[in-house]
Amino acid sequence: MLANRDAELGTIQSSPNFVLCTEMVEWNLQERGVIKANNVRHVKAGDKPDALSNPENYKRQVEIEYYIDIYAKQNGQWVPYVADDVQF
Repeated sequence: MLANRDAELGTIQSSPNFVLCTEMVEWNLQERGVIKANNVRHVKAGDKPDALSNPENYKRQVEIEYYIDIYAKQNGQWVPYVADDVQF
């Protein structure tokens, strides 16, 4: 599978199979595509989040705001994860 060569460049490293396998191995070994969440906080909508936020319970039908810091692992370092379409 890794022996397939790119038709244009003629190298194994540029072949689609090599790239796919490399990315899959990095993902399986948690070197790529790994995220973590830190500093999770939630408050009633309209309140300001602070160190004392995160009430233990809310009443029904009360809107809350949820804040979370997400980091992605890149080259062995945790860097802020930048995206505008993260789903909770």
